[in-house]
Amino acid sequence: MKKYFIIAAVALVASAACTKNVTEAPESPIAFQVANYVPQTKAGEVKFDESKTFSTYAWFHPTSGAAQAFMANETIKWQEANKQWSSDRVYFWPKTGYVNFFSYAGTPVPAMTDGTATYTNKTIAITDDAMLASAAYRYSNSNANVYGLQYGTANTDVTGVPTLFHHLLSQVSVIVKFDASGITDTKNKWDLTVNSLALNYDNKGSLTVTFTDPGSTGQAWPYTTAGYNWTPSGTYANLPATVTASVGAVQTTVAPNVSAGLTFFDAISVLPQALTASATIDLNYTLKHYYDNAEQIYETVDLPGIKLTDFTTESIAAWNMNYKYTYTITIKPNKTVTFDPAVEPWQEKSAGYTYPND
Repeated sequence: MKKYFIIAAVALVASAACTKNVTEAPESPIAFQVANYVPQTKAGEVKFDESKTFSTYAWFHPTSGAAQAFMANETIKWQEANKQWSSDRVYFWPKTGYVNFFSYAGTPVPAMTDGTATYTNKTIAITDDAMLASAAYRYSNSNANVYGLQYGTANTDVTGVPTLFHHLLSQVSVIVKFDASGITDTKNKWDLTVNSLALNYDNKGSLTVTFTDPGSTGQAWPYTTAGYNWTPSGTYANLPATVTASVGAVQTTVAPNVSAGLTFFDAISVLPQALTASATIDLNYTLKHYYDNAEQIYETVDLPGIKLTDFTTESIAAWNMNYKYTYTITIKPNKTVTFDPAVEPWQEKSAGYTYPND
């Protein structure tokens, strides 16, 4: 019996000597690195507002087999605790294959697939800000910091899935001002009151954004040049100027000054579209004229149907995605009253008298 236990002990030691411990690398959680791009500023990326959230769809592509849904409309937000953008639920990078990410922010909300984002018959409210990110293709824990391009510029210091947002809508501002330049008599003064202002345009349409897998470049955005891309529905909305608090405000301009201008539509969101003759501004205003602080006359002027295509300085034939447009309406004094004096010529008649007249 004693010998038996000795043999058993030796066997146990031998078994322990042949054991190897294998420890896999821990899985890495997925985080995002976001920016919001405004090309017309030419200033590069704008930091995404940390008080807001965006949503992400992701598909896992294994080394073999069909793609699998990985994230389904997952809310991504700024996590103050660890200083990163991620979802409340922790997602880990797969050990094989890669993941495609498609993110959107704001309203309206698109339908998403692995490669497309679709907005169907969406009515655009003036407060909407629909944004769609460049698709992040073929990302994995091993290559995200290798070939991942951050916002179109090579950058190996990527702290998360590069998520570059683009505005899908346009913005429009309308300014009204009074111009008294050229009037030399400073005793003249005008008060301008805008009674109503309406912007007429198409506010409903559809858009399908189709991405193409760029391979190792990582980022994909299909619209590299300006375009409106949306398909309008063909019905026009009539937005009253009461969407702002400026209606009824008075501008006072003393000759030869030019007033700073009143903004009546302040960067409202609109559907990108080609501008037709139906895209107009309706303006009604009252103008009072004073001379040496005494009111001379006042008149109310109605200007319906000012065509947006008639505005000059820069020809704007369309509202393109991710662009902001400002329309300025300048009211000037009419021509000065001048006179063209003349004197009616004497009308002549002749009479004769003969003496003696017999």
